[in-house]
Amino acid sequence: MDTDVEQLLAHPRYWLMFALPWPTADQDVDMAEAAYAIAPQTVPDRQRDRMLSDAVDLLGFTEVYAREHPGRRVVWLSDVTRWLEWEKGHSWSALGVDWEDALTELSAQPLLGMFMTISCRAHLHMVNTARQCKLHHTDGQPSEVLTDDERNAVHEALTTKLKADWPVYIRDMLRSGHLTVG
Repeated sequence: MDTDVEQLLAHPRYWLMFALPWPTADQDVDMAEAAYAIAPQTVPDRQRDRMLSDAVDLLGFTEVYAREHPGRRVVWLSDVTRWLEWEKGHSWSALGVDWEDALTELSAQPLLGMFMTISCRAHLHMVNTARQCKLHHTDGQPSEVLTDDERNAVHEALTTKLKADWPVYIRDMLRSGHLTVG
């Protein structure tokens, strides 16, 4: 890849990742394709102009979050939700953003996106917006708290995975002609 555009596509500044519903058919499944990642800066303005305002607003707030947290390469929706509530004193609803409609819209758009297989434990972290989340197990295991250290470790693991897999995905899309630059 030689052009600046190809570099931007293969190595975005950050990704927005959000959890998908965990499969309910098999409660004992430990891993599932239950996360989706996109690179918001690769969404052209003309495409944003055709999206629901909720999706555009969600991407906008994610961009502000990413600017304020430049070391975070993978931004979860729950990161932005926590930041809005804990640091800015807002909620999605107070800002007039229906985040569920936004995610539905983003999932339906023809975007550069990657489905991710994650563990059930990673999924719990991705959907957690609480200051403290205590898990109560029904199988007799003792209750436990999801820690920030573990959340950070999940972030690091998913960042490492995306940094490795995303450029390959972009190169494959370019080679196959499913993505063109120019």
